[in-house]
Amino acid sequence: MQSKIRAMALIGLTLPAATHAADLGDTDTAIRLALLPESGAQISAHVAGEVLGAMGYTVEYVEADQMRVFSDMRQGRIDVNVEVWEAHAPGNYRDMILDGDLQEMGELGVTLSEGLAYPAHMEATCPGLPAWEALRDCAALSGLTVVDYPEEWEGPAAGIIEALGLPFEVRPAASEADLSQTLTEASASGDPALVMFWRPHWAVAAQDLRFVTLPTPEAACYETPSWGPNPDLPGDCGIPSLEAVKTVIKGTKIKWPAAWYMLEDFQIDTETQEALMIAVEQEGRSVAEVAAEWRAANEETWQPVVDAALAQ
Repeated sequence: MQSKIRAMALIGLTLPAATHAADLGDTDTAIRLALLPESGAQISAHVAGEVLGAMGYTVEYVEADQMRVFSDMRQGRIDVNVEVWEAHAPGNYRDMILDGDLQEMGELGVTLSEGLAYPAHMEATCPGLPAWEALRDCAALSGLTVVDYPEEWEGPAAGIIEALGLPFEVRPAASEADLSQTLTEASASGDPALVMFWRPHWAVAAQDLRFVTLPTPEAACYETPSWGPNPDLPGDCGIPSLEAVKTVIKGTKIKWPAAWYMLEDFQIDTETQEALMIAVEQEGRSVAEVAAEWRAANEETWQPVVDAALAQ
C-alpha cells in the first residue's frame, strides 16, 4: 500500500515561505480537531492536521463521538470537525449553525453513496453493466441471491429489487463483515455477486468494485408509482448521495486567520480516502503514519491551498 500512496507523489515536502500576507494568528494555542470513531473521518482529520502542521500550527486530536461532537465544540473542547454528515448529525447541529456557534466551511469532497455493488469482472459476462437493465437481461446471474445489509439495519435492497422487477432473491447479511467478504470472495473466484454496499469503503478500492447505475432518485420516486420504470410500485430508483461538509467554531477566523482560509479550501476526495483506508484497515498502519506519508508525497495537491490561504 505504501507504493499506492507514494504513486500520488510529485515533489518533496517544503514548508511555505515565512513572508506572507495572511496572519497565522495564535500559533501558541493548538488547533483541536475532532477525531471521530470512523477510520474515514480520522483520515480526513489527520490529513487536514498534517497540512495545518506544515503551515506552522500545533494540532491536537480530540476523541469524540457523532452525537456529542457538536456540543463539545460549543463548549470549547474542539475547534474543527472536518467531516460532518448533516443528515446524520443530531438535531442541535443545525441550531448551532443558525445561532452562529458553529460555521460551515463548505464541502469536504467526500461523497457518501450507497447502492448495489459488484466485482468489476461481471461487466465481461453481463454486457451493459453498470446500467441496471443489464441485470435483468444477464443469463449469467440466473439464481443469484442479492445480499442486503444486516437485518437490524433495515436495508433497502429488497425494495429496490422488487420495484425494478429484477429476478433475484434477497437475503440479509449476517454481519457488516459478511458484506465485504462476499464481494472479496467473488472478486477472487470470478463468481458473480450483487451486494448492498457503500463508499467510501476500503473494499471499493482494494477489490475494484463497481456500482449499478440506478434511476436517479427524486422525491416522486418514493411518492408516485408512475414516476419510474415500474408504473405499479414506488421506490424504483437509487439512494440519494450525501456530501460531507467542514465545520469550525465561531471565532476561528479571528484566532487563526490563515488556518481558516486553508480549511475553507481544504478537500480530500472519496478515492483518496479509500486508498488510505486500505493502509489503515487492511494493513494495520496508524492513521497518523498514513496521513504523514500522504502529505510528504502530495505537496502539489496541498501546497497551492496553503499558498492561497497565506496570500489572503
